[in-house]
Amino acid sequence: MTGRIAEFAGKTAIVTGGSAGIGRAVAAAFAAAGANVVIAARNKEAAERSAAEIRRETGARLAVVAADVGVPAECARLVEAAIAAFGAADILVNNAALFALVPLLDATREDASRFFSVNLNGPLFCGQALARWAIANKRRAAIVNVSSISGARPAPGCGLYSASKAALDSLTKSMALEWSGKGIRVNGVAPGHVATEGVEADFATGRLDREAMLRRIPAGRIAALDDVADAVLFLAGERARHIAGVTLTVDGGEGL
Repeated sequence: MTGRIAEFAGKTAIVTGGSAGIGRAVAAAFAAAGANVVIAARNKEAAERSAAEIRRETGARLAVVAADVGVPAECARLVEAAIAAFGAADILVNNAALFALVPLLDATREDASRFFSVNLNGPLFCGQALARWAIANKRRAAIVNVSSISGARPAPGCGLYSASKAALDSLTKSMALEWSGKGIRVNGVAPGHVATEGVEADFATGRLDREAMLRRIPAGRIAALDDVADAVLFLAGERARHIAGVTLTVDGGEGL
């Protein structure tokens, strides 16, 4: 992240699921590019630790909000808290997501409800809260939904996760269709496997076979966190000003 220009100076970016993994990398990237950053997470202590680290690294202003995006009222409260902290909400990155292996024969009503509440309803209601504020205040805004190549390529045990991400890809298009004319740009990113702590732990335990996976990726490596963060910042920024409703795949060819 060194050498970034202050592309987002004066802007406020909200990052859900921002305490670890992709979300933390995105929050740090926005901070390094001059933005005020609001980290939203269910685990407030973990979010506070990440915020403190990013402050030390970048000198940026950060705020933390404890929120479960699966609850619509908490989505509205999150946007209100960002505006209270920094006076505006210009960018929303819907990164918070539920992932678990649930074979479809074993899936319960509660499983299905929770996957779609977090992975689909969260982006919808967080996006709605941001869009309503921006429209009412005649402000332009950008939303980036973090999807997955699983939305287009299911895998055993990932049926509910894949279905929720496929629905999110469709929602991204619908948001863009309805909101672009109101000054709200909406796009998405769909990572493949990313070098998060969880994926590295799966390699260490043997649940994932690193060498077999790398053979299936034309680029010869899984995504670094910055690969995804850079794509998010591009879509949120002025260079992507005429891009709307696109979900950009960031996987080194893994899904081909």
